Amino acid sequence: MIKRIKHTDLSPAEAEELHHHIQSEFGHVPFVQRHTWAQPDWSFIKYENDKVATFYNVMLRDVSMDGATHKIAGVNNVITPKEYRGKGYATELLRATEQFIFDELGCKYGLLLCADALLPFYSRLGWYTVNSTLYYQQPTGKQLYDSNVMLLSPEGQPRIAPELMDLNGLPW
Repeated sequence: MIKRIKHTDLSPAEAEELHHHIQSEFGHVPFVQRHTWAQPDWSFIKYENDKVATFYNVMLRDVSMDGATHKIAGVNNVITPKEYRGKGYATELLRATEQFIFDELGCKYGLLLCADALLPFYSRLGWYTVNSTLYYQQPTGKQLYDSNVMLLSPEGQPRIAPELMDLNGLPW
């Protein structure tokens, strides 16, 4: 079963379980520890036998790209608990919810900040790396992001390669 839900509508138990998985996966990463992060707008969860088999969150944001502003779906925390890895659940969930992001939420692009090791995974799903200068906000001011940025264009739409992007808020 796949569930798509506004993040604020998660039950306290669901929110705690997702938070636990996020902390287990990324809580030890220095970059994660040093930054303030955006709160999700949506959560997409695939259940297997009433257990979370994989999930991810989306932040809806108007992002500046070379001077134009576009509504984007910022994808973060794509996590599959260890006991469910290798079964294609993350691929299934991302593919099953892609049209919802573009059609129902009205996003022009998907955007994710990606670790080196995950580039091949997302590339297989149609995401592509852009060599953009990307800025994001922190309580101390605007910061430059210095790692991989990937975009997803809706099926049939051309890929773009903006030179300058601003998340206009906290990263995800």
